[in-house]
Amino acid sequence: MTGRVWLVGAGPGDAGLITVRGQALLGRADVVVYDRLAGAELLTLTKSDAELIDVFKAPGQHTVGQDWIHEVLIERARAGKEVVRLKGGDPFIYGRGWEEIEACCLAGIPCEVVPGVSSATGVPAAAGIPLTLRGQASTVSIVTPSVGKGLPARDLPYDAMAKLDTAVVLMGGAKLEEVTKGLIAAGRDSATPAAVVQEGTLPGERQVRGTLASIAGVVLDAGLRAPMVLIVGPGAGLPRLDGNTPALGFGPLAGCRVVVTRPSFASRQVISKLRGLGAEVIDSPLIRIEYLEAQISVPRSDHDWMVFTSLHGVEGLIRQIERQGLDARFFGATRIAAVGPKTAAGLKGVGIRADLIPEEHRARALVEAIGVEASSGERVLFPCGTLAVDEVSHGLTRLGLEVETLHVYDTLLQPPSDAALDAFRRGVDAVLLYSPSAATSLASSGVDLEGVQIFCVGPTTADAARSAGVPVSGVPEIYGDEGMIESLLAMAGAPGVVDR
Repeated sequence: MTGRVWLVGAGPGDAGLITVRGQALLGRADVVVYDRLAGAELLTLTKSDAELIDVFKAPGQHTVGQDWIHEVLIERARAGKEVVRLKGGDPFIYGRGWEEIEACCLAGIPCEVVPGVSSATGVPAAAGIPLTLRGQASTVSIVTPSVGKGLPARDLPYDAMAKLDTAVVLMGGAKLEEVTKGLIAAGRDSATPAAVVQEGTLPGERQVRGTLASIAGVVLDAGLRAPMVLIVGPGAGLPRLDGNTPALGFGPLAGCRVVVTRPSFASRQVISKLRGLGAEVIDSPLIRIEYLEAQISVPRSDHDWMVFTSLHGVEGLIRQIERQGLDARFFGATRIAAVGPKTAAGLKGVGIRADLIPEEHRARALVEAIGVEASSGERVLFPCGTLAVDEVSHGLTRLGLEVETLHVYDTLLQPPSDAALDAFRRGVDAVLLYSPSAATSLASSGVDLEGVQIFCVGPTTADAARSAGVPVSGVPEIYGDEGMIESLLAMAGAPGVVDR
C-alpha cells in the first residue's frame, strides 16, 4: 500500500508558530525529513518511533542533493509510510516545495501542501515592524537575490520594487549592500527607513534600524549574520515599543544562554525542556553522523553477545540489516547488551529487547556487567562508530572475550554554527557536551570558553574534554538530559524542577 507525503511549513523559527494542521501531521508521521530551518524543538512533536532524516540544507553547506531528497520521499512513501517534509517558513515561498511535490506526483505518490507562516511576514510582525500602514503603505514586494546553485544570475526588479511602499528581502545577507544600492539607483529615497532582523521569532533575535543608505553598514558594525530579513519602508521607521531591549523568557533559566552540541535529532527533548524553563538555547551540533555500509556476512548472527553503546550503533546496524534484505531474525539467540535505557529503547523500537543494561549508564559499567555474565572465549559483535571509545572493545578483550568491531557509522567533527559563534561573542552561560568527539570538536573550534560553564553528560566525555584542554564545570549524578538540566538549574541557583 502506497503511503503519502505532506509538505509542511514549519514557520519562521519559533516552534509555537507551526499551524495546528502541521502539528497534527508531525504527531502521526512515520518519517520526518527536515533541515536546519525547521527548529529542533518541532521534532518533539513526532512519535517516539518516527524516522527522523536530517538533510542539513545550510547556505553553501548542502550535505545532500535535492534529487536525493526526492528519492527519500518517494522511497518511504512507496513503503507505505506517512511522510512529512518539514520545511522552514512556507513550502512555496523560496522553499523548492514545487520541485518536491512535482517529483512525488510524477512518481504516483499522493501529496498535500500544508501552508506555513513565511518569514517574509512572520519575522517583521514578531519584530514589531508592520509591512502595511494605513495611509502610508499598502503595497509590498517580497524578493530574494539568491537564485540557487547552478542557476544563471539575474538582477532584482529594482524599478518595480522602488515603486512599491515596502520591500521585504529574504536570504539577502551576502548581497545587502548590492540590494540597497540597487533600490537607491532605481529611485527609492536613500532616507527611507530600513531594518534588518536576524533569527526572527527565536530567543536569539536581534534587529537593527537605519536608512536605506546606512543599513548595510549598520548590519556590518553590529555583526549580524544569516538568517536575516531586510525590511525597507515606513514600518521600519516606527518606534520600537519594547524599549529596544529584547524581552527575557520566563522561568528559572530566563536570561541563560545555553549551547547544546548534540546532533539536532537527538537534542529535541532537551531543547524543548530548556526553552520551557526560559533559557535561550542555541542548537549547534559539533558532530555529524554519517551511516556507513558495513557488510554482514551471515543471515543470522552466530555471536554470543551483541553490544550497543549508542542509538547510532542501533540505527546503523538496522540500516545495514535492511540494506541486505535481512530482518530481526539476524539477532537469533544472541544476548543483547545496551549501555543505557535510551539505547535500549532504540532497540525496543525495532522489536529487540535488551538482556542487560548496567545500573550505571557508562561504558566501564557495561563492560563490568558483561564480565559478570559472560564466559571467556565467547564472541561479541560491537556495532559502533569509527571514533568509538576503546574502553568497550579493549575492556571486553581483557576479559577474554573475542570482540568483532563493526563500523556502522562515521562521526564527523564540525565547527560551531554561525548562531553559536555569535552567541559566544555575546556571552554564553553554559555548553552541554554529550560525547568525547563533541568535546574534541569544541576544543578545536577556537571559541573563547572563559567564564563558560561546561557540563559533560558522563565521566567518559569529561575525561575526553579535560584531555583536550576544555575546562569541565560538572558531571551530573544522573547521566542524561535530566541530569544536565539539573546542573543548569543548580548553576542558576534555581530549585530542581525537572519533570521526571
